[in-house]
Amino acid sequence: MVSAQWNSSYIVLSYIIAALASYVSLELAGRAGQNFSQSASRFWLIAQALVLGYGIWAMHFVGMLAYQVNVAANFNPGLTVFSGLIAVALIYPALRILHAGPLSLGRLATAGSVAGLGIVIMHYTGMAAYQMPGTEVQLVWFPLIASVLIAVGASMVAFFLFRLLSSEWVTRQSRMALLGVKVGAGLVMGAAVIGMHYTGMAALNYHVVDEMKTGLASGGVDTSLLALIVGVVSFLLIGLAVTSILMDAGRGGDLDEMDFGAGSAAD
Repeated sequence: MVSAQWNSSYIVLSYIIAALASYVSLELAGRAGQNFSQSASRFWLIAQALVLGYGIWAMHFVGMLAYQVNVAANFNPGLTVFSGLIAVALIYPALRILHAGPLSLGRLATAGSVAGLGIVIMHYTGMAAYQMPGTEVQLVWFPLIASVLIAVGASMVAFFLFRLLSSEWVTRQSRMALLGVKVGAGLVMGAAVIGMHYTGMAALNYHVVDEMKTGLASGGVDTSLLALIVGVVSFLLIGLAVTSILMDAGRGGDLDEMDFGAGSAAD
């Protein structure tokens, strides 16, 4: 097997990104509530899908950089970009399903399955983008199945929280209580997200099949530069989302008072 070491700094960074993205997505969930107009609600749902989808992808990317091997490694640009797009592409319709009607176990399971599928495809497409010449991959079925179950289960829990924070339950809570719920839920969601990622990585074993094609690790990617780029873009995107939330709060929710036309998030 390929010899590998884990960089603890990248692991910590991957969790910070996952937790931040989870927390901001919880904040955005409140903006996509049932009292919003059609256009305003769609705006916040798209923002939520972008933050959550990109945050999960960024966590995955940094988590891959934490996996440092003794052979040359590189990332396929096309597959790397596609893996990020597929996460957002499936999380958005999952959010639409979630808000399309009254909350039920069936609706929650359907939305969670769609989002979980997007996370799973993103993860294993991203793994396919991580290429090491002269090696082959062997699947380990137990962690692979576990990663799928974690992705779907975590998505269902997250979506339940999204609906809770966009319901009348919020009006009965104090500001500090809500903050505590969001922070705690963001930390737990972040742990679930990275749990799925590292379980998924355990499902793939890399074996050297052609030593002539393998090289030194220095022949691979510049992990420091890639981590810096992903980290900066992640915090910029999350910061932009937070700024939008604060501006909307400062306007007293003026966005949803505009004459966008009647309708709900599902229209």
